[in-house]
Amino acid sequence: MPAGVSWQQFAVDRGSSGDERSLRFRPEVCDGRDLRPDYSALNESSFIRFLQEQHYEVQAQRQEVDPKNPELHYVFVNIPGFADPMPLRVAVLKSADDAGRALHEALMQRGAGSWGVHRANVAVLGPAGSGTDDVAFAAVTKLACWGTFTVAGTDDAFVVPGGYVEP
Repeated sequence: MPAGVSWQQFAVDRGSSGDERSLRFRPEVCDGRDLRPDYSALNESSFIRFLQEQHYEVQAQRQEVDPKNPELHYVFVNIPGFADPMPLRVAVLKSADDAGRALHEALMQRGAGSWGVHRANVAVLGPAGSGTDDVAFAAVTKLACWGTFTVAGTDDAFVVPGGYVEP
């Protein structure tokens, strides 16, 4: 995160550990956003449109993959305060369950510090970083309001509550 941006602006610590597993997004992070679950079929354009509505410059590249795997897109987002565009890997799957499962598997493969969001049938994997910086990034960009924000721990993944959540 750029200097001066702290997770404490966007989350409260429900415990005393200061670790992202005890964090919860502050209610004002998603004020005015519709946080009801989305049951429609989405694609990468839905995600790109969300980022563009936040006034971010976005570039997308489709990646050819094995026919057994979901179609992948790399979305590069220019965020003020960051030197380089933020790379996000977007997978379009058949169902919300598949998106949640694919995100969880990707987080477990990448390990602690990995994060992502999923909404309906779209899973987005972000670059690994510190857990608290990831929480701040998700709040600043409103990704926590677009999809279920999930972070990888050492042996499992967990949702940071307070933003968008699907059952």
